[in-house]
Amino acid sequence: MPIIYLVLVGLALSFPQIGHEATAPYDSESQSTFIYENAVISNNSVHAKTNIVLPEVMKRIAKCESNDRHFDENGKVLIGKFDTSDIGRYQINRRYWEAESKKLGYDIFSESGNEAFALYLYDKYGSDPWSKSEPCWLNLN
Repeated sequence: MPIIYLVLVGLALSFPQIGHEATAPYDSESQSTFIYENAVISNNSVHAKTNIVLPEVMKRIAKCESNDRHFDENGKVLIGKFDTSDIGRYQINRRYWEAESKKLGYDIFSESGNEAFALYLYDKYGSDPWSKSEPCWLNLN
């Protein structure tokens, strides 16, 4: 019995990445420059920086999508009028984006997470995710 214990301890010390406490190393090169510049990555989650300079088109999109509000008059997270899967200031659709947002560590129900994920979408897809509201935000000054 003691020999087996010594073998197991030896293996555990030789291969620490096998243990439940091991995590994947953070690879800063694989992160988008946009996320790096506009978000704080800590404890395997992503949080929007408070001093983000929003692209002008994103300000117009927020105005058209939610009247630039994340919460309704009762203090609840704003949901879409036409599609109740649309969430928050940028009306991010849960059916399309919730799995990806969670995978990346964004909480689209929080104000900062909704904005950070909207910026991620904009960086990756441009304004395409908001194409249905384009007639509104394209004409705003």
